[in-house]
Amino acid sequence: MEVFNWGTFDKNIFRINPQGNNSLLTGANASGKSTYIDALLTLIVPAKKDRFYNQSSGVEKKGDRTEETYVLGNYGNIQEEGKSSTSTQKLRDINTYSVILASFSNTDQKRITLFQVRWFSNNELRRQFGIAHVPLEVEKDFRDFDAKGLWKRRLDKIYNANATKKRIEFIDGPTAYAERMSHLFGMRSVKALSLFNQVVGVKVLEDLDEFIRTNMLEEQDAETEFIQLKESFLTLMDAKTNIEKAKEQIKQLTPINDIANKLNKIQDDLQQLEHSKEMAVYWFAKKGVELGERELEKCKEELECLNDELTELRHKEDLLKKDERTISIAIEKDEVGSKIKDLEKEIRQLERLRDTRKSKLDDYNRIAQSIELNNNPIEETFNANREKAKQLKYNTQQNIDVENENLRTLKNKDDELTKSTEELVNTIQTLQKNKNNIAGREAEIRDEIIAHIGASREEIPFIGELIKVKEDELAWEASIEKVLHNFALRLIVPPKYYSQVNQYVNSHNLRGRIRYDRYEEQDYLKNLRYKNINEKSLVHKIDIKPKTQYNEWIESYLEAQFDFVCVDNLSEFEHYSEMAITQNGLIKFKRGKHEKDDRPHISRKENYVLGWDNKEKIVVLRKELTHLQNQQTENKKAIVVDFGEVDHMIPWQIDHLFYWRS
Repeated sequence: MEVFNWGTFDKNIFRINPQGNNSLLTGANASGKSTYIDALLTLIVPAKKDRFYNQSSGVEKKGDRTEETYVLGNYGNIQEEGKSSTSTQKLRDINTYSVILASFSNTDQKRITLFQVRWFSNNELRRQFGIAHVPLEVEKDFRDFDAKGLWKRRLDKIYNANATKKRIEFIDGPTAYAERMSHLFGMRSVKALSLFNQVVGVKVLEDLDEFIRTNMLEEQDAETEFIQLKESFLTLMDAKTNIEKAKEQIKQLTPINDIANKLNKIQDDLQQLEHSKEMAVYWFAKKGVELGERELEKCKEELECLNDELTELRHKEDLLKKDERTISIAIEKDEVGSKIKDLEKEIRQLERLRDTRKSKLDDYNRIAQSIELNNNPIEETFNANREKAKQLKYNTQQNIDVENENLRTLKNKDDELTKSTEELVNTIQTLQKNKNNIAGREAEIRDEIIAHIGASREEIPFIGELIKVKEDELAWEASIEKVLHNFALRLIVPPKYYSQVNQYVNSHNLRGRIRYDRYEEQDYLKNLRYKNINEKSLVHKIDIKPKTQYNEWIESYLEAQFDFVCVDNLSEFEHYSEMAITQNGLIKFKRGKHEKDDRPHISRKENYVLGWDNKEKIVVLRKELTHLQNQQTENKKAIVVDFGEVDHMIPWQIDHLFYWRS
């Protein structure tokens, strides 16, 4: 604690440093003990009505000292010669200024400095209250004082210019100063300040009950609280009556609801049956058409065979009729030579017919051999071959259809592999460019935003870029990734870019999804004081990237939202009512919610997003890329082999067998 120009402490800076220990302040009478204690009382009890000075001197003198007399340095009265009145002796005039400050620290080495500056303006005492989150000194920080306020701007520039949150606060008025001080020091009420004023000079407690009632307890209106309690009771009784009434109504309506549900199910079944009945008509009609077309094809083939036989019989009939006429003429003329010529002509015709049929037989045998049927068939064998050929044609056409379907499947797979390979190449390029584990559309959207508003990746980072699983806790990496995956894909937007980001996101089609949090400064000193983190907490298994301005914000968020206890077995897991996780990924949330996500894309290491170094992830993705490229090569070979094996000539050859006769 330091005082400057306070009471009889004049011109020089007077300092005490108890270091948090119990200390004894002693000295001769009028050496300034009460003055120094009054300075501390002024710092901690800012409202004049709640404090009084020089308490050790007795009640009758408590009004002798004021802030004005301390600033001016009043130290006594003298009787001037020739005058009947006395005048006050002062060490300083109204052109002076006074500074008192005290710096406090806790076991976590958090520092809070309370300071007050007083000066005169137009013969009126002015006061400035302030709280700093760093240690201040009178010599270093208040030596260049001026009544125009330039000293405040100088301190603000020194401590607040490049800081993410204000390290020095100038507060207007004692009330706001007292509330801010009680908040930082963890006091439950500003009543503690007036209590401090009382205990500083307490010597005798005449009535302990009255002292506690007046100085330690908040004023309460029992009658008002009773009325509120009575109204709340009546409200609860009405609510209880309504709840019981609703339960009875539900109880009476439940059978009706069950019947209605059964009726709805019956109606749904009837509609399904009606739909099936309607569809059955079309199905049987389609089936009838298919069977009719198959029978029609068979009849056409039989008709063609019968037409061929009829044509041949008619040709024989014509020949026989010619023979009949020739023989009749020969009998009539009895010309043997003419008969011999006719026989020779008939022989030549039969030889041509024999050669034609032999050529057709050779063609038939060649095709029959290619499809493994009997050669040189008799009529029964020929008809049997026709039936086998028809079945072979049907089976071959089915095989062709199957192979065509396989070919389409392989080509579709080739398209999918090509698309996956391109996406994986883009992901690797994005990771190499961003140096983190976050790729895909989220990273592209972040780049579009910062390019539009002129920010950098360090100013608007993904949370996943700033946190990672500790090296000695990698056994928990898979489980932690499942818990923090969505949290890691959120952006942190500082206040100076918040409006620009909102405007861009609202006015553009992002063609994807992005989530972001607005960065808000918080009172981390108070949060750390009351937050109790389990030694097995997930928070202790996380490293936060050093030298980032969001370090405390992320740490506070993790402690508030992801304080999961990492348990070693199910017995320990069931011991906790909420917020617990196993190494296999079984998660227990608040209010009894449980979850375990073992989908392949969630569990794959290449989809992990935590960490500010992506070298390991790039190696995994390159292995995946090599695997995809090998699959592409194998798929292309399968396409060439399958397409080459399909023989589209067999059905055409089989068709020709149907028109050849033995």
